[in-house]
Amino acid sequence: MRPEKVVIVDVIRAWVSGASHLILTNYKGMKVAQVKELRQRLAKQKSEFHVVKNSFFKKAVSGLPGIKIEEQLDIPLAIVFGKGDGIATAKVIDGFARENNVAFIVCGFLDGRRFSAAEFGQLIKLPSKSVLLGMLAGALAAPISGLAGVMRQKVASVVYALQAVQELKGKSSNK
Repeated sequence: MRPEKVVIVDVIRAWVSGASHLILTNYKGMKVAQVKELRQRLAKQKSEFHVVKNSFFKKAVSGLPGIKIEEQLDIPLAIVFGKGDGIATAKVIDGFARENNVAFIVCGFLDGRRFSAAEFGQLIKLPSKSVLLGMLAGALAAPISGLAGVMRQKVASVVYALQAVQELKGKSSNK
């Protein structure tokens, strides 16, 4: 292989190995303006969109553990990778694909695990990470709030009982 091709393969390998997520998309039918718009949207998610030759991509990932993409290399692919939230990136790609009828997800890898297009479809339907964390915090806080309410009620019961005893003593001493 020529030296310039080796450099290209090494650059792709560096992109992929340094990323927390890698998503393969079919970019067929995308216009240059659409690619530019998608790149701008992905930049907000700390992700990048690159069109690479399938043969270069295959050589770049051949030595990387956990990345098996042989069956996807029969269509034109673009790679999306980054260090941000992979599911949020997939949501951006899915939203863009729905708006423009292009660039659908073929498969991808999040934190070392392979996901099919159907699995990405399910992940995209989930609420965002911050919403899920908020739901978890609420679920964890609910029993504590309930316990605090019960304890507050018990203290109030004791106070009411003492007030009733004081009122009875007050009435009996008035006689």
